[in-house]
Amino acid sequence: MCWSTAVNPTIANNKTTDGPGTGVFISSITGLAANTTYYVRAYATNSDGTTYGNEISFTTNPSVAVITTTTVSSITTNSAKSGGNISNDGGSPITAYGVCWSSSANPMVDDNKTTDGSGTGTFTSSITGLTDLTTYYVRAYAINSVGTAYGNEISFTTNPKITTNPASIITQTTATSGGNITNDDGAAITSRGVCWASFTNPTIAESYYRWNRYW
Repeated sequence: MCWSTAVNPTIANNKTTDGPGTGVFISSITGLAANTTYYVRAYATNSDGTTYGNEISFTTNPSVAVITTTTVSSITTNSAKSGGNISNDGGSPITAYGVCWSSSANPMVDDNKTTDGSGTGTFTSSITGLTDLTTYYVRAYAINSVGTAYGNEISFTTNPKITTNPASIITQTTATSGGNITNDDGAAITSRGVCWASFTNPTIAESYYRWNRYW
């Protein structure tokens, strides 16, 4: 068999070689593109030359879309922005696209997701409801009649709600530190300060100092 996306394919185009002799034979045509019309003819070669059978045509099935994930930006303690670019719909209209995310690798549309529209091209998605200081994995997705396509995976870590300043003005018995509260989660902060201990991960159950009157 020989085939091409143009009519009247010859053995100068793509072809199979399936053996000598007469009779019925079966050929496997591979390496085709999705949602593409091809023209195919059987051929036979002998000492006099090559002869071709009648031409038939067929169209391959559509495939999932081709999509990439946009770099994550505008990262806060509980939100971020990403998106994607659908460069090919796979031969079937895109009915929904967006991004999906999880705190585990390889997020899917069964996890958290946005739904941002239909069609192809570039889009932007707002990722919300995140937890501070948490690593998330995000992928763009696009759905057509064939299935769901996913873009490359990108990971990012949300910002902390509060950070601790480095210790300074250190003496034998004292030191100075502080912090920066970037998000109150919608509830007014009623007390703030630093806590310390001679071991890791001190809490307010250990020594602490409030400086709300000075901030």
